[in-house]
Amino acid sequence: MSWGTDIAGLGGNAQFVRNNVNGQYFIPLDRFTGNSDWGIAVTAGAGYLWNEGVQEQIIDRFFLGGDNLRGFEIGGAGPHDAVTGDPLGGRFIWTQSTELHYPLPVSPDLGLTGRAFVDVGGLTQASFITPCTEPASIGGGPCQVVSSSAPRVGVGVGISWHTRFGLINVDLTPFVVKQPHDQTQIFRFGFGTRF
Repeated sequence: MSWGTDIAGLGGNAQFVRNNVNGQYFIPLDRFTGNSDWGIAVTAGAGYLWNEGVQEQIIDRFFLGGDNLRGFEIGGAGPHDAVTGDPLGGRFIWTQSTELHYPLPVSPDLGLTGRAFVDVGGLTQASFITPCTEPASIGGGPCQVVSSSAPRVGVGVGISWHTRFGLINVDLTPFVVKQPHDQTQIFRFGFGTRF
């Protein structure tokens, strides 16, 4: 479990409190399979941003997609400007991922393992205290916010390659449940690990 808090308002013109809580649970399957490459990882997280009467900037909000919701571009799921399609972020985020790890039918010396995953998440509360004048809107006019509290879902498979230089991940997420204006990403390549 982890919990983090960001506080702005002790100087400058930003005033908000942003909390984030995350949890992970691992279920090894080696006693059933005889192979430590088999396992299930369940992760979940939630975050909320309280502004202290001052409109927060877009960069201070939460964004959904990419590492925290595979199958969607970074910031590709959640509230968007209806005119430009730009992501606006939100004040409330939640995510959940269930991932099955399994060995691939290749030599273990290659360091390759497979995984199948289901990612679910939501991002809401993109309302504004004052008319939006952020870059997402044309000419600084009011934003036309398109938002839905419906969950987004990404289902796919991936391969992890354990190299001397670190972990390389390749994900393919062909099945998504999305809303209008969401931007999807079927193929994702990355370094490092989610847990």
